[in-house]
Parts: sequence; structure tokens; C-alpha cells
Amino acid sequence: MKKVLSKKEKARRQTIRRSPKIKQAIRRLDPSRILTLDLETTGLTADAEIIQLSIMNGCGDVLMNRYFKPLYTERWDEAMEVNHITPEQVAQEDPFILWADTVSRLFMDADLIVGYSTFNDIAKLHASGVVLPDKDIYLDLAEAFSLIHYQETKTITYEKLMNCAAHYGYHGRNWHDSLTDTDATLFCFQHMLDDDQAIFKKRRYPQISG
Repeated sequence: MKKVLSKKEKARRQTIRRSPKIKQAIRRLDPSRILTLDLETTGLTADAEIIQLSIMNGCGDVLMNRYFKPLYTERWDEAMEVNHITPEQVAQEDPFILWADTVSRLFMDADLIVGYSTFNDIAKLHASGVVLPDKDIYLDLAEAFSLIHYQETKTITYEKLMNCAAHYGYHGRNWHDSLTDTDATLFCFQHMLDDDQAIFKKRRYPQISG
């Protein structure tokens, strides 16, 4: 009797079939036009503000690593427990909005934008004034790594970046500093590119208007 697959399972299998071709195409890209990124904010709510952003290219060059003074948030005690960024540390920094155009230009020149839980960071950047490319160039390593666990457990779970990094042999310190996390993201990306179990799926950012 022929098994009837759910739409979700059909989509998952289609993603797995397409992944090798996506990886082949990525290998042909100029590494300098591949961006990895991570950011830190004042919290997890919709009105949280960016207080650190790091961007590296596929060659390992640091294109940006800056702190920012929030415009509206005076204290972020709960987030500070995680990222260790204090109000005093960023008191003399520019607000992020002054750098949004610079980040927009970096993104517009990119052929691939890679992150870990990418769309959380992309959504925050978009809400903070960054113009995003309306193309299928966004790759979420958290999603890719979750499919490794799916093959073992049949449940999709999003592991933390440090767990993904440890899986591939990266043992970093100072986690939740955005430069450390960006470096770890690049390391994982390079290893996952050669890991057949890591399934790559490029997406558009879904909330660009116009």
C-alpha cells in the first residue's frame, strides 16, 4: 500500500534533495561576498535595541565589530547577565541607526548571508533601519543543524550555537560576545558545508514590503 506523506514530510524530503546542489553553488561563490553575523540586544522583546553587531566575510575578515548606545533603553539588567555589555560600556558609542546604511551596503553586496537563528537577527536589523536584499540568500545554520538531530530523534530541536560549534570541534570562550559568536558561526558554516547530514536551505526574508 502506497504511503501518503504529509505536506511537511514532503517539504522536508524536497529540502534534503536540494541541499547538495545548494552547497555546490555556495562553494562557487567568492568567499568575500559571503557574510556571517551575530548581534546582541538589550533584551528579547520587540522594542529591544541593538548594542553590538559583528560581521565577518567567508575569508574570516572582520568587516564590522561595533558597540552601540541604545536610544531609548537605559538599563538591560537581564540581557547584561548574558552578554555582559553594560550601559557604561556603550555610553559614548553611536546609536545603531547611524550605521544602518553601512550595514545595508554590506548586505546589498553579499551573495550569501549566514547566521545562527538567522531570521531573529535579520528581523531586528530590518526593524532598526537596515535595507535587506529581497533574494534567496539567507541561510540559517540552526535550521540546518536541527535536521542532523531529526535524523537521530525524529524531532526537530534547535540547539544552541555553542552545542553546534562543539559538535564540529570549536571550543570558544566569551560566548554571547557577538564577535565570538560570529567567528563560531563561520567555523560551523565551513564544516557544515562538507557535512552531508547538514541540510542547507536558502530563503528570502519574508517581511520585506514592496
